[in-house]
Amino acid sequence: MWRSQASSPKSARDIRGTKAALLVSIHDVSPLTLENSQRAVEVALDAGVPIEAMTILVIPRHEDRISIDEHPTTCAWLRGLAERGAQLVMHGYTHRMAGRSYSPAGLFWSYGFARGQGELFNCTAAETQRRLTCGRDVLERAGLSVAATGFVPPAWLLSRQARSVVDAADFCFHEVLGGIVADGRLLARRLIGWGSLNAVEASVTCWWADIQRRREPVDTRLAIHPADMVRARTLASIRRALDSLVTKMAVLSYRDYLVG
Repeated sequence: MWRSQASSPKSARDIRGTKAALLVSIHDVSPLTLENSQRAVEVALDAGVPIEAMTILVIPRHEDRISIDEHPTTCAWLRGLAERGAQLVMHGYTHRMAGRSYSPAGLFWSYGFARGQGELFNCTAAETQRRLTCGRDVLERAGLSVAATGFVPPAWLLSRQARSVVDAADFCFHEVLGGIVADGRLLARRLIGWGSLNAVEASVTCWWADIQRRREPVDTRLAIHPADMVRARTLASIRRALDSLVTKMAVLSYRDYLVG
């Protein structure tokens, strides 16, 4: 059972019916990204995503620079979202990758895909456990402990040892690149997301997102990052995707999707 976080007035079953689910998440929320995170929420709201259908991914100590409990403005905003029904979820501890990876696969995933932000991609079991414990402690001090009921690793990446720790942890669910892991099942495997590091990456990910939104609807995760808010082309693509999908899919938080 989900613990002490507001749920939608209607049941997920009532909202969904026979429609495929659209799961909109706002990533990388922290004091370092507060302004663009707030803008991302507003973009989703303007497109018709109810606040109670949003999943907000919170970084406890972003870049190891500031703990969220040290920033009352961010804490107050997040608590307000939760009170209005948004779901808060723990998103790593610092978000920054620990160590280095030199294998061809490691170079691709850790630097090509994750840009050095796959925090748990190289982590040992002990280091993973330490980071989970530290993250939960920060969230508790911030009055945001409800976020620790679920877990999304930065860049959706886990080392083999990190995966074993996360699998065994007391999370209602966690998410990997291939989908949401809950009760031994891998759900909502389709993912729409954007990359905004440079113009080429933005163009390619916008093109791919436009293809994905035109496909036959299936349960889909749609991930928005604060960095997406500063590139006009990416922002326009996000709005096109939301405008296209919100009207024909059941828009749900991860919480309501999993209990529905």
